[in-house]
Amino acid sequence: APGELRAIVDELYDQLARNCRRFKLIDTSARDYPELAALWFEGARGDLLLRLRDYLESRISRVLLMPVPDVAAAARLVLETTVFWAVHRHFDSRPEMISEELARDTVAHFVVRALSKE
Repeated sequence: APGELRAIVDELYDQLARNCRRFKLIDTSARDYPELAALWFEGARGDLLLRLRDYLESRISRVLLMPVPDVAAAARLVLETTVFWAVHRHFDSRPEMISEELARDTVAHFVVRALSKE
């Protein structure tokens, strides 16, 4: 499960980083456009959170990952941590001078270590 989780986090990070300007624009614009907010927060982002939650529940129930107090909150933590480092940090007024590769590896390391039974 740790290798599988690492692959999921890496893929999520890569998709977000590749499209960081698009995601930032959608995320920012969704506040002003209710239709876009519904598509984004309830649709695409909501679906991703559901899939992450289902994955974590599945692996935790099979004792492949550590149990967490709340699976939905853990899924949100994984997503938001990845989104911050892959997308939002690039728009920070005082961005961290960390390479994309190091940021990606650090996110995956923390997520995997936090949830891994090993």
